[in-house]
Amino acid sequence: MRRAARLADCWYINPHNTLTTIERQMGLYKRALDEYKKPFPTEVPMRREVFVAPTRAEAIRRAQPYLEEKYKAYRAWGQDKVMPAGDDFDHGFDELLEDRFLFGSPAEVADQMIRLNRRLGVNHIVASVHWPGMPNSLALDQLQILAEEVMPQVRRGL
Repeated sequence: MRRAARLADCWYINPHNTLTTIERQMGLYKRALDEYKKPFPTEVPMRREVFVAPTRAEAIRRAQPYLEEKYKAYRAWGQDKVMPAGDDFDHGFDELLEDRFLFGSPAEVADQMIRLNRRLGVNHIVASVHWPGMPNSLALDQLQILAEEVMPQVRRGL
């Protein structure tokens, strides 16, 4: 957090930590900005795993085969070893997705994005919608749903 505050134009928030951890990290980042006498950035980007379907249950069902394998690989590679306690990937998929991924109907995902803005100041979501093994057509469908059904609701809500 201190390095991002000292060297970067902004902090690019990773897709892996829970929102509880990110809130704590945001506090550290803001204190470091103050220490370096730097303003809070106007751009606050965050990457998140995103899947939109008619219902949250359907989004989870359709994304799970691809995303679960991705995070199993991350765990095998030890990518989560540098993460805070409790944020590691050694959890079942249902527990892993809580407070980490943006899944649901277009209205639910839009609401989740709006809450990220209000809670953390996030004003750019980098949506990861394509994972190993996923058909390209499914990822393209996700981009279209985001553009046509989710983002108009986000713009109205901000």
